[in-house]
Amino acid sequence: MTAFPLRTLPRLLVLVISCIATVPVFAQQQPIVVQGLDCRGEEPFWRVDANRVSAQYSSLGSKSKREVVFRGALQSMSFLTPPITVWRGDSTHLPKETLVLTLREEACDSTMKEGPARTHRAFLSLKTGEATTGCCTIKAGYDAKAAPVANSAKKSEDDWSRFLPDLLPGMNFCLTRDGNKSKWISKAWPMNQGMGLVRVVQTDGKSVDCVADLTGRGKIQIDPVNPADPPLPNVGNPLYYPARDMPPMVACGRLERVLDKRGTLAGYLHYDPC
Repeated sequence: MTAFPLRTLPRLLVLVISCIATVPVFAQQQPIVVQGLDCRGEEPFWRVDANRVSAQYSSLGSKSKREVVFRGALQSMSFLTPPITVWRGDSTHLPKETLVLTLREEACDSTMKEGPARTHRAFLSLKTGEATTGCCTIKAGYDAKAAPVANSAKKSEDDWSRFLPDLLPGMNFCLTRDGNKSKWISKAWPMNQGMGLVRVVQTDGKSVDCVADLTGRGKIQIDPVNPADPPLPNVGNPLYYPARDMPPMVACGRLERVLDKRGTLAGYLHYDPC
């Protein structure tokens, strides 16, 4: 065993402590992955809007307009220079078609010189022996499937999400009643007599306060929030996104998965949103 002089121990301790302190920082980093593609081409005119599992292809030909939905997967090859992204999938209708969209990172101008250059060159193939090109913009964000699971018991006293296990039935009740207008929940807290108050932010930017039975059943009341009212303490940090077909696309702050009491994905918490 190697012995160190006593005079070197303080410096060694400082080094060890500093190394240990950096571990949580690296552990908390969340990977950013490609989440979606927005691609367009001219001559012929076409467009592909894709996420990680589905894509909608549309074209405007000289005789007719086509719209086809594909199911597939997205693959990124970040080890190449420049990086390559490939989306491949089969159509959901008969006869079956296969869409292959390959993206290469480079400045790409529309042939019609409309708007600023996009970030990627696209190569599109639908039929054997046929291919065309276009330009794409990539949408990237955290890999929600890899996000850590939220632990309500370890939340700080000023974090409203520490009450999530009890609030979730009422929050879901409010989101269901508000329908497709809901974007996220900015804060929720328990009230008296088994009720809870949930502040829901809608897709148009307006907020409503929903008072609901925390059992997820019974009475409910939804009232608009006056924009002139002072903001609630710690509102909006975190934001709560309900679990939907596509997880929230965020590339900053911290994203956590929320599981209900059965261990099923209920939604996501987003801290320090952009």
